[in-house]
Amino acid sequence: MFFKGAIFDFDGTLTELTLDFDLLRAEIEAIALRYVTEDVILSLKNHYILEMIDEIERLLDGRNAPFRHEASTRLRDLEVEASKGKDVYPYTRDVLQRLKDRDISIGIITRSCIDVLRTVFPDIDSYTDSIVTREDTKYVKPNPLHVIEVLRRFRLEPDDVVMVGDHPTDIIAGKALGMRTVGVLTGRTTRGSFENVQATFIFNDIRDIFTLT
Repeated sequence: MFFKGAIFDFDGTLTELTLDFDLLRAEIEAIALRYVTEDVILSLKNHYILEMIDEIERLLDGRNAPFRHEASTRLRDLEVEASKGKDVYPYTRDVLQRLKDRDISIGIITRSCIDVLRTVFPDIDSYTDSIVTREDTKYVKPNPLHVIEVLRRFRLEPDDVVMVGDHPTDIIAGKALGMRTVGVLTGRTTRGSFENVQATFIFNDIRDIFTLT
């Protein structure tokens, strides 16, 4: 294989994407309305949920400090609830093990919390070398610093690692570092959307990674 490491997204890439993002957003907005006006929330409609929380905290500027704790706790609870009874895709463990058997370093980056990963994939440590959730970094994808944290742990250069995910944020984060990227069609992103962000490869699922020889 032309790569020494592979970084995978989690939801939609290694396991079925079951999160109801509209519900998550509505719940966080309901909390935010106790701290800021509806106009502020409307102004953040194009922000992802985590970035919306960050921006509201910034606007509060130290006032009403409980907001982040309350919003983050509710987000975690909803994510974990949606993860109960789930497992990774039937082929996920086999793919990761086969890569490890070829001395490929395996990393996972996710905007989710670690409790979600351990609920869905309790034996995750046996198949990975590095996991970086939102608790581990100030900057989450599409910010490339999320990916850089894994590269640092791997002690590998971007050219040595492939970024694999089911969402444009995965591709954008990897491309910002000059990495080769793989979009997989197991989430909610279409082939056209991956083409728009110029994914290097577009596969049906992670099993196709073995074509990269």
